Amino acid sequence: MADKVEALIGRLAPEPICDDCIVERLGLAALHQASQRTNELAGTRGYERGQNECAICGTAKMVIRRKGR
Repeated sequence: MADKVEALIGRLAPEPICDDCIVERLGLAALHQASQRTNELAGTRGYERGQNECAICGTAKMVIRRKGR
């Protein structure tokens, strides 16, 4: 599951995605499955987490993105 979350973020790079859209796109059972992984990735290997507009749903909220491809 963690690899799928990271792969989805990577495919969208450098566009940001929110945890809700990660859950929906990957068919995860619960929000904490996405948020746990995005919190782990934040600040590592080019990942940024912060307030921005999600590239999928367009809502301004906490998102994650990978800088560049």
